[in-house]
Amino acid sequence: MSYYLLFIFASFISLFENRRKLLSVVLIVVLALFAGSRYYIDSDYSLYYNYFIYTEKSAVDFMNRPLALEWCMYFFPNLFRFFFDHRQSVAFASFMLFSFLGVGFKIAAIQKYSGFFFLSVILYVSNLFFIMEMTTIRAGVAAGIFLFGLQYLEKRQHWKFLITLLCCLFFHSSGIVYVLVWALITARTKLKYYYIILAASVGIMILKVNILSLLLLDRVFPRVKIYFEIMQWQKEKSVNIFNFRVLFALVIIVSFMGFYRKLKNKPYFDLLFKTHLLSVSLFFAFSNLSQVFSLRTFDMFSVVQILLYPMFIYIFSPALKIWGWVIIILFSMLQIYYFVEVSEIFKVYRSWL
Repeated sequence: MSYYLLFIFASFISLFENRRKLLSVVLIVVLALFAGSRYYIDSDYSLYYNYFIYTEKSAVDFMNRPLALEWCMYFFPNLFRFFFDHRQSVAFASFMLFSFLGVGFKIAAIQKYSGFFFLSVILYVSNLFFIMEMTTIRAGVAAGIFLFGLQYLEKRQHWKFLITLLCCLFFHSSGIVYVLVWALITARTKLKYYYIILAASVGIMILKVNILSLLLLDRVFPRVKIYFEIMQWQKEKSVNIFNFRVLFALVIIVSFMGFYRKLKNKPYFDLLFKTHLLSVSLFFAFSNLSQVFSLRTFDMFSVVQILLYPMFIYIFSPALKIWGWVIIILFSMLQIYYFVEVSEIFKVYRSWL
Protein backbone atom coordinates (compact mmCIF):
# COMPACT_ATOMS: atom_id res chain seq x y z
CA MET A 1 0.00 0.00 0.00
CA SER A 2 2.88 2.40 0.75
CA TYR A 3 4.08 2.21 -2.85
CA TYR A 4 0.64 3.07 -4.21
CA LEU A 5 0.25 5.95 -1.76
CA LEU A 6 3.60 7.37 -2.86
CA PHE A 7 2.54 7.13 -6.51
CA ILE A 8 -0.80 8.82 -5.78
CA PHE A 9 0.89 11.60 -3.80
CA ALA A 10 3.46 12.29 -6.53
CA SER A 11 0.74 12.20 -9.20
CA PHE A 12 -1.50 14.62 -7.32
CA ILE A 13 1.00 17.34 -6.52
CA SER A 14 2.56 17.21 -10.00
CA LEU A 15 -0.78 18.30 -11.45
CA PHE A 16 -0.02 21.88 -10.40
CA GLU A 17 2.51 22.60 -13.16
CA ASN A 18 2.47 26.36 -12.58
CA ARG A 19 4.37 25.71 -9.33
CA ARG A 20 6.76 23.15 -10.77
CA LYS A 21 9.91 24.61 -9.17
CA LEU A 22 8.46 24.39 -5.68
CA LEU A 23 6.88 21.03 -6.39
CA SER A 24 10.18 19.70 -7.69
CA VAL A 25 11.79 20.43 -4.33
CA VAL A 26 8.91 18.72 -2.51
CA LEU A 27 9.13 15.69 -4.78
CA ILE A 28 12.88 15.40 -4.33
CA VAL A 29 12.60 15.48 -0.54
CA VAL A 30 9.67 13.06 -0.28
CA LEU A 31 10.94 10.54 -2.84
CA ALA A 32 14.51 10.64 -1.56
CA LEU A 33 13.42 10.12 2.05
CA PHE A 34 11.18 7.23 0.98
CA ALA A 35 13.96 5.50 -0.96
CA GLY A 36 16.87 6.45 1.27
CA SER A 37 15.27 5.30 4.51
CA ARG A 38 14.02 1.94 3.22
CA TYR A 39 15.09 -0.97 5.39
CA TYR A 40 15.81 -4.45 3.99
CA ILE A 41 13.00 -4.52 1.44
CA ASP A 42 14.98 -5.23 -1.75
CA SER A 43 17.49 -7.89 -2.77
CA ASP A 44 20.43 -5.46 -3.10
CA TYR A 45 20.02 -3.82 0.29
CA SER A 46 22.21 -6.23 2.26
CA LEU A 47 24.93 -6.03 -0.37
CA TYR A 48 25.08 -2.24 -0.26
CA TYR A 49 24.77 -2.16 3.51
CA ASN A 50 27.85 -4.35 3.85
CA TYR A 51 29.72 -2.29 1.28
CA PHE A 52 29.00 0.88 3.22
CA ILE A 53 29.98 -0.42 6.66
CA TYR A 54 33.05 -2.39 5.55
CA THR A 55 34.50 -0.08 2.90
CA GLU A 56 38.28 0.10 3.12
CA LYS A 57 39.67 3.18 4.87
CA SER A 58 42.79 3.21 2.71
CA ALA A 59 42.53 4.20 -0.96
CA VAL A 60 45.31 1.72 -1.76
CA ASP A 61 43.41 -1.12 -0.12
CA PHE A 62 40.25 -0.07 -1.95
CA MET A 63 42.05 -0.18 -5.32
CA ASN A 64 43.46 -3.62 -4.53
CA ARG A 65 40.22 -5.20 -3.34
CA PRO A 66 39.35 -8.50 -5.17
CA LEU A 67 36.10 -7.15 -6.63
CA ALA A 68 36.57 -3.65 -8.01
CA LEU A 69 34.01 -0.99 -7.12
CA GLU A 70 33.42 2.54 -8.31
CA TRP A 71 35.07 5.34 -6.35
CA CYS A 72 31.78 6.62 -4.99
CA MET A 73 31.74 3.52 -2.80
CA TYR A 74 35.00 4.64 -1.22
CA PHE A 75 34.50 8.38 -0.84
CA PHE A 76 30.96 8.56 0.52
CA PRO A 77 31.20 6.03 3.38
CA ASN A 78 34.57 7.43 4.42
CA LEU A 79 33.17 10.95 4.29
CA PHE A 80 30.40 10.01 6.71
CA ARG A 81 32.88 8.35 9.05
CA PHE A 82 34.01 11.87 9.94
CA PHE A 83 30.51 12.62 11.24
CA PHE A 84 29.31 9.29 12.63
CA ASP A 85 30.97 6.79 14.94
CA HIS A 86 28.42 4.03 14.43
CA ARG A 87 28.72 1.95 11.26
CA GLN A 88 24.98 1.70 10.85
CA SER A 89 24.71 5.49 10.77
CA VAL A 90 27.36 5.58 8.04
CA ALA A 91 25.34 3.10 6.00
CA PHE A 92 22.06 4.98 6.50
CA ALA A 93 23.67 8.30 5.56
CA SER A 94 25.19 6.73 2.44
CA PHE A 95 21.85 5.31 1.33
CA MET A 96 20.25 8.70 1.87
CA LEU A 97 22.90 10.56 -0.12
CA PHE A 98 22.57 8.18 -3.07
CA SER A 99 18.79 8.64 -2.98
CA PHE A 100 18.94 12.43 -2.94
CA LEU A 101 21.41 12.43 -5.83
CA GLY A 102 19.48 9.91 -7.94
CA VAL A 103 16.09 11.52 -7.36
CA GLY A 104 17.47 15.05 -7.47
CA PHE A 105 19.10 14.83 -10.88
CA LYS A 106 16.06 13.18 -12.46
CA ILE A 107 13.46 15.53 -11.00
CA ALA A 108 15.67 18.50 -11.89
CA ALA A 109 15.86 17.21 -15.47
CA ILE A 110 12.07 16.82 -15.59
CA GLN A 111 11.60 20.34 -14.24
CA LYS A 112 14.07 21.74 -16.77
CA TYR A 113 13.28 19.82 -19.96
CA SER A 114 9.81 18.29 -19.85
CA GLY A 115 6.86 19.97 -21.50
CA PHE A 116 4.54 17.61 -19.60
CA PHE A 117 5.58 17.77 -15.95
CA PHE A 118 2.75 15.57 -14.66
CA LEU A 119 3.28 12.80 -17.21
CA SER A 120 7.04 12.75 -16.74
CA VAL A 121 6.67 12.49 -12.97
CA ILE A 122 4.22 9.59 -13.05
CA LEU A 123 6.33 7.76 -15.63
CA TYR A 124 9.35 8.13 -13.35
CA VAL A 125 7.66 7.28 -10.06
CA SER A 126 5.89 4.24 -11.51
CA ASN A 127 9.04 2.63 -12.90
CA LEU A 128 12.60 3.96 -12.83
CA PHE A 129 12.25 5.29 -9.30
CA PHE A 130 11.80 1.73 -8.06
CA ILE A 131 14.41 0.20 -10.37
CA MET A 132 17.11 2.76 -9.73
CA GLU A 133 16.61 4.71 -6.52
CA MET A 134 15.46 1.66 -4.55
CA THR A 135 17.56 -1.10 -6.12
CA THR A 136 20.48 -0.26 -8.43
CA ILE A 137 21.35 2.96 -6.63
CA ARG A 138 24.78 3.57 -8.20
CA ALA A 139 23.38 3.15 -11.71
CA GLY A 140 20.48 5.37 -10.67
CA VAL A 141 22.74 8.30 -9.90
CA ALA A 142 24.73 7.76 -13.11
CA ALA A 143 21.54 7.71 -15.18
CA GLY A 144 20.29 10.86 -13.46
CA ILE A 145 23.52 12.71 -14.21
CA PHE A 146 23.30 11.62 -17.85
CA LEU A 147 19.69 12.80 -18.14
CA PHE A 148 20.44 16.18 -16.60
CA GLY A 149 23.51 16.58 -18.82
CA LEU A 150 21.63 16.08 -22.09
CA GLN A 151 21.60 19.84 -22.58
CA TYR A 152 25.36 19.73 -23.21
CA LEU A 153 24.95 17.06 -25.87
CA GLU A 154 22.06 18.94 -27.49
CA LYS A 155 24.08 22.17 -27.57
CA ARG A 156 27.23 20.25 -28.63
CA GLN A 157 29.17 21.45 -25.62
CA HIS A 158 31.41 18.40 -25.81
CA TRP A 159 33.78 19.12 -22.95
CA LYS A 160 30.91 19.67 -20.55
CA PHE A 161 29.26 16.45 -21.68
CA LEU A 162 32.52 14.51 -21.34
CA ILE A 163 32.80 15.80 -17.78
CA THR A 164 29.23 14.58 -17.31
CA LEU A 165 30.31 11.14 -18.55
CA LEU A 166 33.20 11.07 -16.08
CA CYS A 167 30.77 11.86 -13.29
CA CYS A 168 28.58 8.98 -14.46
CA LEU A 169 31.56 6.63 -14.36
CA PHE A 170 32.41 7.80 -10.85
CA PHE A 171 29.13 6.22 -9.78
CA HIS A 172 28.84 3.21 -12.09
CA SER A 173 31.02 1.63 -14.76
CA SER A 174 27.95 0.89 -16.91
CA GLY A 175 27.90 4.63 -17.63
CA ILE A 176 30.42 3.78 -20.35
CA VAL A 177 27.45 2.96 -22.60
CA TYR A 178 26.70 6.69 -22.80
CA VAL A 179 29.86 7.13 -24.86
CA LEU A 180 27.95 5.47 -27.70
CA VAL A 181 25.28 8.19 -27.60
CA TRP A 182 27.90 10.92 -27.56
CA ALA A 183 29.83 9.35 -30.47
CA LEU A 184 26.79 8.91 -32.71
CA ILE A 185 25.29 12.32 -31.95
CA THR A 186 28.65 14.07 -32.36
CA ALA A 187 29.14 12.34 -35.72
CA ARG A 188 25.69 13.65 -36.77
CA THR A 189 24.65 10.10 -37.64
CA LYS A 190 21.53 10.09 -39.79
CA LEU A 191 18.35 8.57 -38.43
CA LYS A 192 18.31 5.76 -41.00
CA TYR A 193 21.47 4.30 -39.46
CA TYR A 194 19.76 4.05 -36.08
CA TYR A 195 17.05 2.02 -37.79
CA ILE A 196 19.75 -0.16 -39.34
CA ILE A 197 21.31 -0.68 -35.90
CA LEU A 198 17.91 -1.69 -34.53
CA ALA A 199 17.34 -4.14 -37.39
CA ALA A 200 20.84 -5.59 -36.92
CA SER A 201 20.21 -6.07 -33.20
CA VAL A 202 17.06 -8.04 -33.98
CA GLY A 203 19.13 -10.20 -36.33
CA ILE A 204 21.72 -10.74 -33.60
CA MET A 205 18.97 -11.82 -31.24
CA ILE A 206 17.38 -14.23 -33.72
CA LEU A 207 20.70 -15.77 -34.77
CA LYS A 208 21.86 -15.94 -31.12
CA VAL A 209 25.14 -14.19 -31.90
CA ASN A 210 27.48 -13.59 -28.95
CA ILE A 211 28.08 -9.87 -29.43
CA LEU A 212 30.73 -9.78 -26.68
CA SER A 213 32.97 -12.10 -28.66
CA LEU A 214 32.00 -10.56 -32.00
CA LEU A 215 33.16 -7.09 -30.92
CA LEU A 216 36.02 -8.48 -28.78
CA LEU A 217 34.51 -6.81 -25.74
CA ASP A 218 35.38 -9.81 -23.60
CA ARG A 219 39.06 -9.07 -24.27
CA VAL A 220 38.82 -5.33 -23.79
CA PHE A 221 36.78 -5.66 -20.59
CA PRO A 222 37.86 -8.87 -18.76
CA ARG A 223 35.54 -8.01 -15.87
CA VAL A 224 32.59 -8.19 -18.26
CA LYS A 225 33.68 -11.64 -19.44
CA ILE A 226 33.99 -12.94 -15.88
CA TYR A 227 30.58 -11.54 -14.97
CA PHE A 228 28.99 -13.14 -18.01
CA GLU A 229 30.58 -16.53 -17.22
CA ILE A 230 29.16 -16.33 -13.70
CA MET A 231 25.70 -15.69 -15.14
CA GLN A 232 26.05 -18.75 -17.40
CA TRP A 233 27.25 -20.89 -14.49
CA GLN A 234 24.27 -19.80 -12.41
CA LYS A 235 21.97 -20.69 -15.34
CA GLU A 236 20.29 -17.32 -15.26
CA LYS A 237 16.78 -17.09 -16.66
CA SER A 238 16.47 -16.06 -20.29
CA VAL A 239 15.31 -12.56 -21.12
CA ASN A 240 11.62 -12.05 -21.79
CA ILE A 241 11.92 -9.96 -24.94
CA PHE A 242 8.18 -9.45 -25.07
CA ASN A 243 7.67 -7.90 -21.65
CA PHE A 244 5.24 -5.00 -21.63
CA ARG A 245 7.92 -2.32 -21.21
CA VAL A 246 9.74 -3.43 -24.35
CA LEU A 247 6.50 -3.82 -26.29
CA PHE A 248 5.47 -0.28 -25.37
CA ALA A 249 8.95 0.95 -26.30
CA LEU A 250 8.43 -0.59 -29.74
CA VAL A 251 5.01 1.05 -30.03
CA ILE A 252 6.63 4.40 -29.28
CA ILE A 253 9.28 3.78 -31.94
CA VAL A 254 6.72 2.91 -34.61
CA SER A 255 4.55 5.90 -33.66
CA PHE A 256 7.43 8.38 -33.76
CA MET A 257 8.75 6.92 -37.01
CA GLY A 258 5.48 7.87 -38.65
CA PHE A 259 5.47 11.40 -37.22
CA TYR A 260 9.20 12.12 -37.18
CA ARG A 261 9.04 15.09 -39.54
CA LYS A 262 6.32 16.66 -37.42
CA LEU A 263 8.26 16.18 -34.18
CA LYS A 264 11.93 16.52 -35.11
CA ASN A 265 12.07 20.25 -34.35
CA LYS A 266 10.59 19.87 -30.87
CA PRO A 267 13.25 20.66 -28.24
CA TYR A 268 15.32 17.57 -27.44
CA PHE A 269 13.03 15.23 -29.39
CA ASP A 270 15.63 14.12 -31.94
CA LEU A 271 18.23 13.40 -29.26
CA LEU A 272 15.76 11.57 -27.02
CA PHE A 273 14.32 9.49 -29.86
CA LYS A 274 17.74 8.39 -31.12
CA THR A 275 18.79 7.47 -27.59
CA HIS A 276 15.58 5.46 -27.22
CA LEU A 277 16.38 3.59 -30.44
CA LEU A 278 19.79 2.70 -29.02
CA SER A 279 18.15 1.55 -25.79
CA VAL A 280 15.96 -1.00 -27.55
CA SER A 281 18.76 -2.01 -29.92
CA LEU A 282 21.15 -2.85 -27.09
CA PHE A 283 18.41 -4.70 -25.25
CA PHE A 284 17.91 -7.02 -28.22
CA ALA A 285 21.64 -7.33 -28.95
CA PHE A 286 22.45 -8.38 -25.37
CA SER A 287 19.34 -10.52 -24.84
CA ASN A 288 21.26 -13.68 -25.80
CA LEU A 289 23.94 -13.05 -23.20
CA SER A 290 22.47 -12.16 -19.85
CA GLN A 291 19.24 -10.91 -18.39
CA VAL A 292 21.20 -8.50 -16.20
CA PHE A 293 23.25 -7.20 -19.15
CA SER A 294 20.27 -6.58 -21.42
CA LEU A 295 18.03 -5.07 -18.76
CA ARG A 296 20.82 -2.93 -17.29
CA THR A 297 21.71 -1.35 -20.64
CA PHE A 298 18.01 -0.92 -21.42
CA ASP A 299 17.41 0.81 -18.09
CA MET A 300 20.51 3.01 -18.35
CA PHE A 301 19.19 4.43 -21.62
CA SER A 302 15.52 4.18 -20.67
CA VAL A 303 15.93 7.14 -18.34
CA VAL A 304 15.16 9.26 -21.42
CA GLN A 305 11.69 7.70 -21.53
CA ILE A 306 10.47 10.00 -18.78
CA LEU A 307 11.06 12.93 -21.15
CA LEU A 308 10.35 11.21 -24.47
CA TYR A 309 7.13 9.29 -23.83
CA PRO A 310 5.04 12.38 -22.95
CA MET A 311 5.86 13.71 -26.44
CA PHE A 312 3.51 10.98 -27.66
CA ILE A 313 0.82 13.63 -27.06
CA TYR A 314 2.13 15.64 -30.02
CA ILE A 315 1.14 13.03 -32.61
CA PHE A 316 -2.55 13.60 -31.89
CA SER A 317 -4.69 16.40 -33.25
CA PRO A 318 -5.88 18.96 -30.65
CA ALA A 319 -9.29 17.31 -30.44
CA LEU A 320 -7.76 13.89 -29.75
CA LYS A 321 -4.86 14.81 -27.44
CA ILE A 322 -6.83 13.49 -24.47
CA TRP A 323 -6.23 9.97 -25.81
CA GLY A 324 -2.50 10.52 -25.67
CA TRP A 325 -2.81 11.49 -22.02
CA VAL A 326 -4.99 8.47 -21.30
CA ILE A 327 -2.48 6.08 -22.91
CA ILE A 328 0.49 7.44 -20.94
CA ILE A 329 -1.46 7.46 -17.67
CA LEU A 330 -2.68 3.89 -18.20
CA PHE A 331 0.85 2.75 -19.03
CA SER A 332 2.15 4.35 -15.83
CA MET A 333 -0.58 2.66 -13.81
CA LEU A 334 0.33 -0.67 -15.41
CA GLN A 335 3.97 -0.12 -14.45
CA ILE A 336 3.24 0.58 -10.79
CA TYR A 337 0.91 -2.41 -10.63
CA TYR A 338 3.55 -4.66 -12.17
CA PHE A 339 6.28 -3.62 -9.74
CA VAL A 340 4.09 -3.90 -6.67
CA GLU A 341 1.98 -6.96 -7.47
CA VAL A 342 3.90 -9.01 -10.06
CA SER A 343 7.65 -8.41 -9.98
CA GLU A 344 8.22 -9.52 -6.36
CA ILE A 345 11.23 -7.19 -6.24
CA PHE A 346 10.19 -5.53 -2.98
CA LYS A 347 8.89 -6.70 0.36
CA VAL A 348 6.38 -4.71 2.40
CA TYR A 349 7.84 -1.24 2.85
CA ARG A 350 9.77 -0.55 6.04
CA SER A 351 11.72 2.55 7.05
CA TRP A 352 14.34 3.22 9.71
CA LEU A 353 13.13 6.81 10.15
